[in-house]
Amino acid sequence: MRRKLWLFFVFIFGTVLATSAPAQAATRFSDVNSAEYGWAEDAISFMVGKGVISGYPDGTFKPGRFVDKAEMTVMIYRLFDRYRPNSSGQGSNDNSYSIKQFADVPSNHWAYKEISSLINISWWNAVQSSPKGYLFYPDAKLNRIGAVNLLPLFMLAEEDLSNEEVYQIVSAMRDVPIVVSSYSDDELFMGHPLQEDGRYDENAGNKTNLLFPLLFAKDGNELHIPDDYSGIVASDLALLQKTGIMTAYNGEFEAQDMLTRAEAVTILHRLYLRLKQTGALAKYSSK
Repeated sequence: MRRKLWLFFVFIFGTVLATSAPAQAATRFSDVNSAEYGWAEDAISFMVGKGVISGYPDGTFKPGRFVDKAEMTVMIYRLFDRYRPNSSGQGSNDNSYSIKQFADVPSNHWAYKEISSLINISWWNAVQSSPKGYLFYPDAKLNRIGAVNLLPLFMLAEEDLSNEEVYQIVSAMRDVPIVVSSYSDDELFMGHPLQEDGRYDENAGNKTNLLFPLLFAKDGNELHIPDDYSGIVASDLALLQKTGIMTAYNGEFEAQDMLTRAEAVTILHRLYLRLKQTGALAKYSSK
């Protein structure tokens, strides 16, 4: 009887330790407290536990420090360790999309392996061509729209939204600029001033953090998205809002707010959980 009670105690104690491990992993950082970062504790614990990100030698996590493009790319690389589109035989490897060498990511850059393994011209909102070659701007800090442009949302390709649903969702975001025109307005397609605002300018520098007006065109009861930029960004914003991965707050997406470490790991953790929920995770991650 005594042995049974002892085993029962060991079982209960072990269960408590197991269930409290995530909280312990987050709270072991001196600057991650539940009062301020309760919303990010699970994500921090998960991402640290999986080796996607780490704390600092002084025992801090620095949850409020801003994240740059290289850091975000490294996190994506580590979390989705089965996705290597630039490796032979993986992803949708296509020589026409590959970038042999970035002009601003030399082979001795600390994130060279991760950037060169993941990023190609299909990530076109995050990559810029120039006379010197393709530019990634690895050290540029990200804002929230920059995070949208860098997230691998093609992993959620099966969750397709109609143009009408995309419009309904993004038009509810008060701080996202939207222009609706008539489908018969040829200027919307050819030489419209809103398409000359730099969204397709190859010499405009780093455009990852820029949010251009999203263009929609009505044709009777049908709604069209007439340009590639609007189609990609509007669909991404709508999908993020619908899935809860990145959402508007009080009707505003706050696209220009800078991305912190706590926010970055939370967004990636939510994407991971969404892929797990839909059964698509194993294709991209072994974690």
